[in-house]
Amino acid sequence: MCERGDGIETLNLRLRRSARVFLFDERGDVLLIRFVAQREDGRFVFWVTPGGEIEPGEGEHEAAGRELFEELGIRPDLVGPVHREEGGTYTHLGETVRNQDVFFAARCERDAPRLLGVTEDEIRLMQEARWWTADELAVTEERIFPVGLGGLAGEVFSSLQNGQVGLRESEL
Repeated sequence: MCERGDGIETLNLRLRRSARVFLFDERGDVLLIRFVAQREDGRFVFWVTPGGEIEPGEGEHEAAGRELFEELGIRPDLVGPVHREEGGTYTHLGETVRNQDVFFAARCERDAPRLLGVTEDEIRLMQEARWWTADELAVTEERIFPVGLGGLAGEVFSSLQNGQVGLRESEL
């Protein structure tokens, strides 16, 4: 048994591995999707990069590409992985899970993505997609994941511009 400070036994929770994408337009703005999840204590609203759970037998790169196509109808070239985050727990569709995310990077034209969703849950939860500038990310009061996305996205975009993309790891 392993407990966090809030009493949640993290070792006994299912590990939910996700592949996510820092999706940039021509100017370096990053696309985020706004989710609205209903919880026992009310609505939980947050913005997150496109992506989702890695299916059994699926590779990380494959999952990231599949998620972009399912959620946004695009198939850009993926670079990476460029970042990994482990740790933390959250409730996903009524189940508390341990979180592990791997991030890739891609570019597309600003008008290419269309918010689609595949499953009934995705269509219900995903409310909108919009491009964010680094300045907007720095000052927003919105809940955005991963935490510190503005700085991280800026580093990844600069690395893409310079052809020097490397893996960054973070543990929550």
